[in-house]
Amino acid sequence: MEYSSQSKGKGLISMLTAAFGLYLTAAMWNEFNTALGAFLGPSLGIIVGTIVFMLYQSKKNENEFTQGGNYLTSEATAIVRDSDGRLQQVESSIEKGRNPTFFIAMIYGMVILMSEITWSSLIW
Repeated sequence: MEYSSQSKGKGLISMLTAAFGLYLTAAMWNEFNTALGAFLGPSLGIIVGTIVFMLYQSKKNENEFTQGGNYLTSEATAIVRDSDGRLQQVESSIEKGRNPTFFIAMIYGMVILMSEITWSSLIW
């Protein structure tokens, strides 16, 4: 059985996930602003929406920076002892084809298509 590094396809999957997250954020933000504008009026809705967004973003950034960002994003890891005797978490070898980029892109595309058909109408 052939093994490969997990980093193959990881950049493309990360880019697809970032674009998918950006789409969902924009679509939900658009729906939130529309509902808030209908409830409070356009000008007050924008003010309240901006304050809510700033509070959310501030809390999100605080959580990201307090965790230090020292975590692996690989699905398979192994714990090994380094030369100093400390345990370190490293990527392990996996079977070839375990990063199915096309399959992930297809799932993201289906979710976006279904969102556009049912509730979003951000793109169409």
